[in-house]
Amino acid sequence: MKRRRIEPIYTNTYTQLRNRSRRLRFFSTLLILIVIIGGWFGYRHYRDQQLSHYPVKGVTLNQANGFVDFQQLAHQGYQFAYLRATSGATYTDDQFQSNYDRAQGSNLEIGVYHVYSYTTSPKAQFKNFNQEASRRKGQLPVAVQVTTYGDYDAKYLKQPVPQKRLLQFLTLLQQYKNQRVIIWCTPTVWRALSHSELNQYPAWLQTTSLSHENKQVALIAYNDQATIKLNGQSQTVGASVFNGSQRQWNTWITK
Repeated sequence: MKRRRIEPIYTNTYTQLRNRSRRLRFFSTLLILIVIIGGWFGYRHYRDQQLSHYPVKGVTLNQANGFVDFQQLAHQGYQFAYLRATSGATYTDDQFQSNYDRAQGSNLEIGVYHVYSYTTSPKAQFKNFNQEASRRKGQLPVAVQVTTYGDYDAKYLKQPVPQKRLLQFLTLLQQYKNQRVIIWCTPTVWRALSHSELNQYPAWLQTTSLSHENKQVALIAYNDQATIKLNGQSQTVGASVFNGSQRQWNTWITK
């Protein structure tokens, strides 16, 4: 008679514990995935609800966005597009003129924007912008994007000299053909400028928050890496909304 092999009791115990540990890890991972996916869908639903309060949506484009079909943008319900024209005193966007010309006839309201530089003079920046966009300024207010970097932070912007230089640049834009101007910046920058003469200009806030009752905030850039589908292909654009109703938008663009 063959002898029966007897396994030590701790061997079975170890195997059971190991299997139990594996099952625990599996269900823990599954639970985490469910929470993440549920949270993502919940956030998307919350964001969609917020966006439903803003009927007028638009995009911002520069050369990094590549070729954009403006007719398709209009067909998808977008009502405006802002195109980068220049930055500082020498830089011009490679796609600006092409984008602007192709956007004509698309039923989109077109605006152009300049990226402000702290290290070059207001007059030199105005000359650069005017040379590039004098015949292509669109129907919307010219936007001036005021960003912060390095030592040029919100604290720096509270000082009289940088405020005076920025005001000089905006004034040059405004006086040329009675052009309207809007400041595109973060809420932090806007607060730094709000106690100066610069608060006379409307704001275009770069923020993920879509709750702005301040009527001085005309536009909200809520996502600078939004994905849209044009002609079956995904493209990344900056996404913005007008801070008001369709009727208010119709009035704003004809001021």
